[in-house]
Amino acid sequence: MVIAPAGMAKRGNERTEAQKAAAARNLLHQAQTAVDDALQQDAVKAGRNGYMSKATKAKVKTLVDTMIFLRQLPEAGRQTLNERLGYTQQACYLTFVTLTLPAAQLCDEAGEPDDKRAKDQLLRPMLERLKYTFGVRAFVWVAEPQENGNIHFHLLIDKYIDNTKHADDEAKSQVLTKAWNEILARHGYVERYREAQLQRHADGFAYETTQRRRVEELNPATGKYETRYQAVSYADQVEAYAYGQATDWQQPNTVDIHRLRAQNDIKGYICKYLTKNDGSEDEGTPKRRKISGALWGAADALRAVEAYREEFSDELRGALVRMDEQHPGSVRVLLVTGEGPMTVQEFEDNELQGRVPVMATIYSYNQALFWKFAPASFRWRFEAYYRAAFRRIYAPEQAAPLPPVELEDIHSPAALVGA
Repeated sequence: MVIAPAGMAKRGNERTEAQKAAAARNLLHQAQTAVDDALQQDAVKAGRNGYMSKATKAKVKTLVDTMIFLRQLPEAGRQTLNERLGYTQQACYLTFVTLTLPAAQLCDEAGEPDDKRAKDQLLRPMLERLKYTFGVRAFVWVAEPQENGNIHFHLLIDKYIDNTKHADDEAKSQVLTKAWNEILARHGYVERYREAQLQRHADGFAYETTQRRRVEELNPATGKYETRYQAVSYADQVEAYAYGQATDWQQPNTVDIHRLRAQNDIKGYICKYLTKNDGSEDEGTPKRRKISGALWGAADALRAVEAYREEFSDELRGALVRMDEQHPGSVRVLLVTGEGPMTVQEFEDNELQGRVPVMATIYSYNQALFWKFAPASFRWRFEAYYRAAFRRIYAPEQAAPLPPVELEDIHSPAALVGA
């Protein structure tokens, strides 16, 4: 999405360039201030009502975009030995992790699931472990209720972690799962899980015909990930039973981890999970409970990176025009006027030119398609900005401060964020 200043949306305007620039800066500064205020108020409301608001979703998606941009830089492939793990890791390799509870969530005095305790006693120490043991520098997390009412956490992290089983070396097996289970064990979750499994299998292996696992698959027709549930096979349950016995039921399967290679996988898969707890109801699925307290969080260094903005120039306008000419309908235009938002067609049909002020023009477009038309000079500036951000996160001792993204300091500011 591109937000262009008011002066650029009007035709036949007789004001001088200096007047138009000053008016544009003032109007857009006011608009940005109003947006920031709305985001803060929206975040407060989201914290109260327990669901993820549209503004919160937008913020989380912006952070995901930032991690994707960092991952695409050449520097992201730099390998460094993690001595604690015994293997090298890329500086930035995006991985999606889900942390679950193996037993019923502990409740507060009112008998409700104690989300604050779960975040303070479980998630917080796990984030510390991710940073100091697993080398994670940038991350985003979101809390969400499962169908059984338990809280669980989705995380996008910037490191590959080998969490597979190693038959020849138990010490290297499922290191991330063991780290999470160690934290869970401090608060009784693992012992309660163990007791439940011992009771279930008191007379030997007990096959559960209703056991299902959640599967996410990409639908080629829609380009979106869709959820389905499949029965856990007899063979898989036998394998889990054998592993449970071998570990005295001390290592429940509480961690799900996915390496993400393609950008489309990241956008489709991650945003589906990180922004879905909005209180809406999926067809055939009951509405889930609210989450109390914070719904999401991110590394401080990642939060400090603002979305890239620069002047909306004729060069960029030309790129959008070419894009729409070659892919009709790929660029959508909305005018922000004194009488509310409207399309260009609505504005012209009502003959509002010269009678109703246009404060800004919003261009919405597909980000992946835009890069095919983006001017080389813009790509260079964009990449330079995120390279500076990369140094701030991964080599802070070598990094200069990021250039401030201040609306007052640029001639005709525009926010550039992928639609």
